[in-house]
Amino acid sequence: MKNNISKLIMGTAQLGQKYGIANKTGKPNKKDALDMIHYAVSKGIASFDTAPEYGESESLLGEFISSQEALKRKIPRIITKIPSVHFNNNPAPNDILTYVKHMVTTSLNKLNIHAIDVCLLHNPGDMTSYNGKAVESLVNLKNEGLIKKIGVSIYHPDEVKQVISLDSFDVVQIPMNILDHRLINSGLLMELANHEMDIYARSVYLQGLLFLDPEDVPQNLIKTAKEPLEKLKKLSVETRLSPSELSMLFVRDMPEVNNILIGCETKKQVESNLKLMAIPKLSDDIVKQIRFLFKDVSEELVNPKMWI
Repeated sequence: MKNNISKLIMGTAQLGQKYGIANKTGKPNKKDALDMIHYAVSKGIASFDTAPEYGESESLLGEFISSQEALKRKIPRIITKIPSVHFNNNPAPNDILTYVKHMVTTSLNKLNIHAIDVCLLHNPGDMTSYNGKAVESLVNLKNEGLIKKIGVSIYHPDEVKQVISLDSFDVVQIPMNILDHRLINSGLLMELANHEMDIYARSVYLQGLLFLDPEDVPQNLIKTAKEPLEKLKKLSVETRLSPSELSMLFVRDMPEVNNILIGCETKKQVESNLKLMAIPKLSDDIVKQIRFLFKDVSEELVNPKMWI
């Protein structure tokens, strides 16, 4: 169980704002959020994902880190992000470095750390905008020692092709779940692994959509979501595994995936995800069924950016 728990990254989007289609509890208060972080660390979770856009989450983690340092305890690994790089006018090359460095130092101050373990571009378009100066800036800050590893969070297979062609990143954060096989079917997941990049899978529960009963799907998603969720429900009955078990185990045991990012808004959800990490792997037969049942799920469903 310990080895599997080390693969978990706890996402903190829910700690700083209301996030997720199935979120019924909203943003936890500060005490509950800090309690969740303490609980996660006490159970072996050693990595946290955050971003400046996630409300107070960087500051919450910074407060936790200060308390750990005061007790001379091990500090968790932090993954944070650079907000979208955008200028109204044509910037000078140094303007982009100044912006990226400002965002990094702001995050460092909020997090109460001296170097960011992993810093990602939050907007994959920044890989190529402004002649790639954002990527160049991250490389410079890595060379300065302010960042240990650099990467990007992507949403679409075409962006993975850009990641591979740039050959600048240590880490890539990808969408991957029981309904989303785009990177598997295209061979891009294997290609990323062959380039020796750390692969973090996110959207394992598709923002909580996979927990919803087909009858409870929001009106705007009924057309695309109802049939796949009915198939998932049927598979759950046949295998005697819950949708959350099927969803987590399908991604957890992919050899190419180094870490899994899960978001939680309650301590109970943290506990549930920890239990999932201890369950034996899916049989080859169940994996084959999953690959067959969900091989052609539409991008309108698996890409939350397309939810209207």
